[in-house]
Order: sequence, then structure tokens, then C-alpha cells
Amino acid sequence: SNNDASPLPFGWTEHDSRWLIHAETHARPVPPLAGPATIRRVAFMSADRGRDLALLQRQMADLGKNADHDLGSARQLAFERDGHIVIWEMHNEFATLTWKSPLGDTNTWPKGIGLELHTNVALVSATRIDVIDEESIDPVRLAHLAENSLCHSEIYAGQAQIATDFIADADRFVTFEVAARRCGEQRRGVIVRRVLEIETYRCFALLGLPVARQVAGRVQGYEQALAAIMAEIGESSTPRAHRTSLDALHRLSVEVGRRIEETSFRFAATKAYGEIIAERLGRLGEASIGESTTVQRYLDNRVQPALATCRAMEKRLTDLGTKVQRSIELLDATITVSIQTQNQEVLDTISRTAQSQYRLQETVEGLSIIAISYYALGILGYIAEGLHEVLPIDKPVLLTILAPIVVLVVFFSIRRLRRTIDNKR
Repeated sequence: SNNDASPLPFGWTEHDSRWLIHAETHARPVPPLAGPATIRRVAFMSADRGRDLALLQRQMADLGKNADHDLGSARQLAFERDGHIVIWEMHNEFATLTWKSPLGDTNTWPKGIGLELHTNVALVSATRIDVIDEESIDPVRLAHLAENSLCHSEIYAGQAQIATDFIADADRFVTFEVAARRCGEQRRGVIVRRVLEIETYRCFALLGLPVARQVAGRVQGYEQALAAIMAEIGESSTPRAHRTSLDALHRLSVEVGRRIEETSFRFAATKAYGEIIAERLGRLGEASIGESTTVQRYLDNRVQPALATCRAMEKRLTDLGTKVQRSIELLDATITVSIQTQNQEVLDTISRTAQSQYRLQETVEGLSIIAISYYALGILGYIAEGLHEVLPIDKPVLLTILAPIVVLVVFFSIRRLRRTIDNKR
């Protein structure tokens, strides 16, 4: 926060990130460059930023006001030691150390500037820029660059010249020659910063290419596995076969999802770095010299295909994940429809069985009515036989009159009994 700022009125408070936003705007100022010089930069994956900060702070403790001791949220640290102007920068996934030396300095790895503090790191980019106080680059310097990959152009409307071959020398540094006599100190500093950014981001952007090549074989295997599963689904229709296919699709979905998670950051970083490269190259305003190509044209021919490969592989992975998910949904729907069809068949069978049982029950009830009525009339016949002397009518006539009455009584009795049983259920 800004301790010198006056308090806010009306009970207002500062947003937690306000001063971080302001600090980010000025996080990496471009230092002016006076006179000829050799600038080197190494960029490496930072294994432990907190440890690096602590080691740098310990080393800078003896530099007094020339060192920034508040390193907790630092993105850049500049200091001078043993004739070297050193800038340490922290980026999202990597760190850089840049140091300025006299032109032609042969001490490639100077001690005491913080290089030795960063142990167990992976070097990704090493850049050397020779800024000469000439209007054009001497042919002798151009002779040290490979002719088949030579880039030689004017930049910033002819105010300076730049040349490189993008080939690492024996010290593992890619060398750029810059002739900037017509430029002021601030413009020279801007040119150096642009060139360092282009080379650094070129290397980090291309980190996605090995990943894309490595994952290509696996993606092809996933695609073949998906095609085989879908073929099995088309050939089989049994629930067990569908369940086996669904399990295989779920396993494939997990594998594809894991691969997407493993590569998403690298591919996203490659895309972001590629956009930065294009923006920085556009600002150079290059014009080729003679038959030589420009840095922008050379990188467009070499880097853009690699970036396109990464984009294509990322899209291929994403599309594959979508296809697998759609296949799972399709098979789920097929299994659901199959289960519903089976359930409907079972219900139809149950319904037909119930109807048969109902008809059988009605038949049994009819037979029961006849049987009970028959035995009841038999009993009444015996009674009429014993009372024939006192009865006013003959036995046959009496049974004829009682028969329908007995049948009706039995019918309604059995019907009432069935209703009572159904209500209890």
C-alpha cells in the first residue's frame, strides 16, 4: 500500500488489490541503455519462488539503498555488482536473470550476480544481445551467423538494424546483433527489451510442441478405442453387452479427462506466449535488408506451424472428450430405453396373468355358486321329504320354487364375501 497517501474521506476504504494493480503497471520498467554493451539473459523454470526470494534478499543485504528489501510481492529486482547491471524478474511459471556487461565481455557466467543461487533449475532460454554503436551491422559480425537461417533487417523505421540466426553458440546462448547509433538511450532499452521478450517467449511457447507430439500417439489410441467400442455397440443389443461397453466408455472418459488436465496449462501457455510473440514482432516494424529474411518472417515460418500443431492437438483432445461424453449419453439412453421396454413387457405379462387369474376366479366362483346351490337344494329336498305330510305343495314344486331363491342367496353371499376380502387387502 501507499503509506504516504492521505486518508480517504466519507468512510471509504481501499480495495485489497488496488495498489497491486498500480504496482503491476510499473512492475517491469524499461531501463535506458547508454553506449555499446553486451546483454545476456537466462530464463529458467522456477522451482521454488519463496526460496529464490529469500536467497536473493540475503545476497542483496549488503547493497543498501541499491537493493529492494521488500521482496514479498516483488516481480522485478534491479541491482549492480562487479560492473554488471543485473535485473531479476519473476513471471508466472519462470524466472529470468538479465545482466549488462561491456561489449564483447567473455565472462559468460559471472559469479556474484545471483546465478549460483538458483540451483536445480531447468534452463529454457539463453539470449545474448550485442548492442553496437554503429548505423549498420558490420559484415564481420554477420559472418559469424549461419547463412541458411540468417535474419537481417531494419527496425523502427530504419533507426536500427538487427541480425540473428537463432542458433545457440558453444555457451548455449542465441546471439542477436543490434546496431543502434541513431537511437537514444530509451529507444535502445526498448529494443533490447523487445528482443529479449521475443526470444524468451519463443522458447517457452515451443515447450508445448513436445507435449503435443507426445500426446498425439495416445490420442490416436483413444480414438481407435472409441471407434471399437461404438462398433461393438452397433453389433450387440443385449443388456450385458451394453453394460460392458458403458464401463469401457467410462474408463476411456477418465483417461481422456486426465490427459486434458495434464496438457491444458501447457497448451494455454503456448497460446498466450504465441500471442505475445506476434504482438512484440509487430512492434519492431521490420524491413528486410537485401535478400535476408526478417525475424518476423522467419519465426512465422518456424514457430507458427508448431503453435498450430499445439492448437490442433488441444482441439483434438477436447473434441475427443466431447465425443466420448456424447457416446456415454447415447448408450445411457439406449440402456434406459431397453430397460423401459423390458419393464413394459413384464407389466404386460403381469397384466395378462392378472386378467387370466380374474377370469379363472370368476369361473371358480360360478362353479362354487352352482355347487353350493346344489348341496343347499339337496338339504332342502331332504327337509321337504320329511315334512311332505304337512306341506301344502309337493316336493318337486317346492324345490322348483326354492331353486332360484337359493342361487341368488348364494350368489350375493359369495359376492359380499369377496368384497370384504378385497377391502381388507
